[in-house]
Order: sequence, then C-alpha cells, then structure tokens
Amino acid sequence: MTQPAYVSRADAAATIITQYSKEIIAVAAQQSVAMQTFRKMPMGSKTLQMALLDTFPSAQWLMPAMAAPVSPTDVDVALKPLYDMSWVSQSITAEEAACIVAIPENVIDDSEIDLWAEIEARTAEAIARLIDKTVFFGEDTIGGSAIPASFPVGGLHGRAVAAGNEYTSAASPNNVDAVEGWNQTMALVEADGYTVKNSYAATSLKPKLRGMRDTTGAPVYATSFVGGVPADSVYGVPIGFMLPGVWNATKSVAIMGDPSMAVLGIRQQLTAKRLTEATVGTGTAAPLNLAERDMVALRVKIRMAFGILAPKQPGIAGTPFPFATLNPSNLK
Repeated sequence: MTQPAYVSRADAAATIITQYSKEIIAVAAQQSVAMQTFRKMPMGSKTLQMALLDTFPSAQWLMPAMAAPVSPTDVDVALKPLYDMSWVSQSITAEEAACIVAIPENVIDDSEIDLWAEIEARTAEAIARLIDKTVFFGEDTIGGSAIPASFPVGGLHGRAVAAGNEYTSAASPNNVDAVEGWNQTMALVEADGYTVKNSYAATSLKPKLRGMRDTTGAPVYATSFVGGVPADSVYGVPIGFMLPGVWNATKSVAIMGDPSMAVLGIRQQLTAKRLTEATVGTGTAAPLNLAERDMVALRVKIRMAFGILAPKQPGIAGTPFPFATLNPSNLK
C-alpha cells in the first residue's frame, strides 16, 4: 500500500536548522567583538591565499637634468622614472570549532523556562568566547592553549609583543597612568604607519575608564549612541568590550590597532543542528545514545581561519605591525 503523502520531520529538517542557525549566528556575532569588527572574507576552500604589497613605487618631479642630452632645460622630453612593485603571499587555513549540549526531553517538558532557548544562547556564547579568546590571546576557554597551529601564536597580543609593539610604563617614580599608557600604546601603531581604528579591553576596565582625564581635566572616555545602541570610545576611537572571563588581564590592559588587518576567513558559517537519533560523546567513557535515553542535543559548529596582515608601509623601516598592547605593569 502506498503511504499517504505528509511532511515528515526529515522533510522539514532544513527549515528547523535554519531557524536555530539564524538565532545562534545573531547572538554569537553580537557577543564576539572579533566577529563585529574584524575583516571577514569568504573562503572557497580550506586555505585562502592573500597577496600583500611588499615593494612600493615612488614618484619624482621632472627636472631639467633628466632631459639630457636633448636639452638641459627641456623638461617636456624628460625621462619619466620607472619603478618596480612586488607582492608577497600570505595564507590562512580554516579550522573547525564545535560544541554539543545534550538534555533529556523530560527535563525540557517539565521546565518552567524555555530551556531550549537558553541552550541556544549559551552555545552561541561559547563559540563567541572561544573566537575572541583565541584571536586576542591565542588561548582556548578551558584554561589552556589548545588552538590550531595555523593560527598566529599568542593571538593579537602575542604577535604585538613579538613585533615590539608593547608599551610598558617605567617603574616608579616614573610610572604613568592609564591615560598616558593608552596614548603611548596608540603611538606604537601610528609609528608603524597604521591608524588606530578600534581598541579592545575587558568589561571590568569600564570603571577605571570613566575616571580617566586628559591634561585639561576633560574625560577621554565617552559613550554615545549610534542607531540607538551605546558606543564606547577612548580618545575618539571605538572600544569593544569582551564577554566576562575572556580577557587575560595579566597580559594586557588593552589592545588597539586597525581591525581591517585582522582577517576572519569564513569557510563555513556558524550552523546549528538539533540531534535526536545520534550517539554523542563517543570519545568519553560513557557515550550517550540520544534515542535510547529520550534525549535531544544541539550541535553548533563553525569553520573559520584567522590571520593578521602586516603589509609594509611607505617610508616605514623595519617590520611594521598594525596592533599594539598595553602592559598592565607599573601603571598608576
């Protein structure tokens, strides 16, 4: 007998996944300052190659001597200078991050709150925390440094220190306050030929920032509203605050620089899937068969790459870097 046509759970699975995915993407993007401010580039394969300008052309004024031997004074036929340009290649590699949360169906049914919505929100937050802690400090969120080898070692902070872009106040009696420390850290980026377009810090720094004043007594920290949303800034530069527990205050007070030089390569957008028949936790001592235990699970994952671009700047000697970090030592 032919089975009557009906819309099964399998038929509707794509719409269910899309619903959860949209909610989670919105939460994760809102809570991760890296996803909010860094340059995002789609990736058609696991590895993305980018070309950075390595040798710059120059320009010259045409002088009478350049017209010789035709005529020392006839600049109309002077030779135009010829210069070369060259590029170097830099690659970023997509890596996968994921999270699964399982819960009994009876617990969901008996709860007085929407537990499934809470699970969605917390898994999105977990992804946001992991991304920010990895890209800023080269750390994971469970107390270690288990991050992909293709990511920059130490994150933005570590690479800024390696590039010599860490400002540390001299010890007492010459130590400076956070206002001057912030200024000097910005100066390191500017000395390398870049513009500080964003700064980043822990939420716990807000009380100190509200008391910061310049030499005239005017506050350097301000909160304005952009489209009805509060926007914080220091010295007129926007500042992004991390979720609690993400920022490593033992290493840095703040990180600042040009976020267009920090690239998140998106190989696969953050996706979510509701699992009902799977066996999860197979790497543990007691894996869970969801169907046997009347449990459901939410799996979220993202495949992304992270890289820091540091193209040479005209007139800048050495190896410039587009970010700097403010060391917490010796600040008043």
